[in-house]
Amino acid sequence: MALFYVGYLIAVSSTIAFILAILTPKWIYPNSPTYPNETNYRGIFYVDQGRSDGICRDWILVYKPSVDSCRPPYAVACAALSIIASSLSIILLWLAGGYLYLRRRRLAPHFVTALAALTFLIFCITVVIWVVMITMNRDGNLTIRRENIGFSTWIAVGASGGYLIACILFIIYRIDLGHRSSSHDLYSA
Repeated sequence: MALFYVGYLIAVSSTIAFILAILTPKWIYPNSPTYPNETNYRGIFYVDQGRSDGICRDWILVYKPSVDSCRPPYAVACAALSIIASSLSIILLWLAGGYLYLRRRRLAPHFVTALAALTFLIFCITVVIWVVMITMNRDGNLTIRRENIGFSTWIAVGASGGYLIACILFIIYRIDLGHRSSSHDLYSA
């Protein structure tokens, strides 16, 4: 049961970190010789090219003429995927919390398997989000420099790693549950 608790704790911290990462705007600092790096950034939900006239400085999901010219084609997809991943993360926490009150031990292995699968799905979605955000913001030479990656991206990468660790711990706990139930059947005869 300790493996489940540690996996649950890591899932909680990864959920908080991922939600924090998608709500902070500074994911990528694109290369732009015209606008300074401090005010030229892209986030999951917000874009700001550092222009003083207000063009290209607004929420990505808002369809305004001022944002249409600078909204990357993948921006809405990343925003939708991040909403899906954070919603699934909250559902995962709710289901994992409900597992603690599960009284039918016969359902426990199947329930933990479903939790591991859901955690792996969330891991895959979060990896797709930050990989797309990084690779679609390459410069003219198709290179990505470390100074172009913002702190929010690193938080998302860490949250993805947390989901992977939680998934591995849930799988190990599931294997342990299966081992306990089969050894219990051997000794009960």
